[in-house]
Amino acid sequence: MSRMLSLEAKIGQLLMFGFTGTSVSPHMKEYIVKHNLGGIIHFSRNVENPRQLAELNEEFQDLAKLSPSGSELLITIDQEGGTVARITTGVTVLPSAMALGAADSEELTEKACGVAGLELRAMGINMNLAPVVDVNNNPLNPVIGVRSFGEDPERVAKLGAAAIRGYQRHVAAVAKHFPGHGDTDLDSHLALPVIPHDRQRLDKVELRPFKEAIAQGVAAIMTAHVVFPAIETTPGLPSTLSYQVLTKLLREEMGFDGLVMTDCMEMAAVKDTYGIVEASIMAIEAGADIVLVSHTEKLQNDAFEALVAAVRSGRITEERIDESLARIQKAKEALNQEQPELAVVGSPGHIEVIRDAIRQSLTLVRSKDNLPLQGERVLVVEPLRQATNIAEDVLMDMGTLTLSLRANGLDSVADCSVEMGVSAEDHSKVLSQAQAYDKVVVVTADAHRHPGQARLVHELVQGGGDIIVVGSGTPYELAELPADITYLASYGSRPLVWDEVAKVLLGKERASGKLPVSPA
Repeated sequence: MSRMLSLEAKIGQLLMFGFTGTSVSPHMKEYIVKHNLGGIIHFSRNVENPRQLAELNEEFQDLAKLSPSGSELLITIDQEGGTVARITTGVTVLPSAMALGAADSEELTEKACGVAGLELRAMGINMNLAPVVDVNNNPLNPVIGVRSFGEDPERVAKLGAAAIRGYQRHVAAVAKHFPGHGDTDLDSHLALPVIPHDRQRLDKVELRPFKEAIAQGVAAIMTAHVVFPAIETTPGLPSTLSYQVLTKLLREEMGFDGLVMTDCMEMAAVKDTYGIVEASIMAIEAGADIVLVSHTEKLQNDAFEALVAAVRSGRITEERIDESLARIQKAKEALNQEQPELAVVGSPGHIEVIRDAIRQSLTLVRSKDNLPLQGERVLVVEPLRQATNIAEDVLMDMGTLTLSLRANGLDSVADCSVEMGVSAEDHSKVLSQAQAYDKVVVVTADAHRHPGQARLVHELVQGGGDIIVVGSGTPYELAELPADITYLASYGSRPLVWDEVAKVLLGKERASGKLPVSPA
């Protein structure tokens, strides 16, 4: 293919763009038909329901047939599960990776991710930007958290491999974020994190799951906009732009011959340091095959034009472009399979697989012998969940624990909503209402990062209340909560999760998961 294409058409294949709206934009149509765009990425802004998405993707692939190469598009999405899920209406949403880590079953993880992969393929998506194989061992990590299988490198490696096997029955899987984003306390969407550990530690922890992903034949690996001084000695140079990381380490030392794709180049860790133009060139020089620009049309144009100019000036050789082009073509050829019927999406059988995964993940960490709920007057305090980082995009179809408790037969239950940060007004409101109830169930979400939540639980306990906490984020928050409470970890907050949590609280099911992280 490479010898038949113009330079511009070759460069187009090395780019993946996002767009706004639920129909093909003129900008995307031009880049596919004229410039041979290689891939697109969907966000929640592009999705109404499974049928609309399937029809949209069919239209995209029809346009791809008119492109200079006639090559199908890589159509991808972040459908990790948990809070990072772009499609939520009418589909079966996976539990978070940390929930699967708590269940700690390779068979279950592979089965659940197989369900997710099949549904994606039915909607015309052929690549999932999952699994996250970062080892989350930093309690203050603001962007990974429940997206990780846990803090143990071996558990992350084995479950990541199982997820890859499940996904790749139907779609290409993408292991991320290389060489690791788990031990940061900064979000690379907003700043440039640095992981200062020596190489011996990196081999033992951060790199272990990626080695297993490569052994499993993962189709692609996504880079991290994170600085690793033990590998790249240039101060402030993120891994995405590092030849030492992408070529010397990933390609040559670790033997990865699949696709290397960048995380979005519009993230502040790159955009505010090197800028889109220079960074796009540097990423290809470093060894990336696909440059991802998710949002802004002007920046997409800038990246395309910068790469064309870099080859014309001799800064990047055309042979280097051809190397990536060959890998992209090979990956696309491996995707050729029949698209399943849309009826499989959200089917009862799929829902039962995910229910089972959630059921096995729920973890009763502490118990004060105040379960099950049996007809007492119960107040449920729930935070108004909003996306807490850019990776979560927009949180939709989250449901509530209160509704699930009622649906499962608890009549004497009232609800009280609070802000994620729990304002002074919220504190007063909850403390006042709680006096009228026998038990108070407080839903928390990373209370160690939202001190108002922890303070509220402490004050309820000090007031003599009978308190049950359901942790919907990472269990690291346990270090900030009172010891004398019942604590159930759910690792997520979607309707199926709440339904299974309600069953545990009411004594209909038993929580059998084990903590995949150390709370203190």
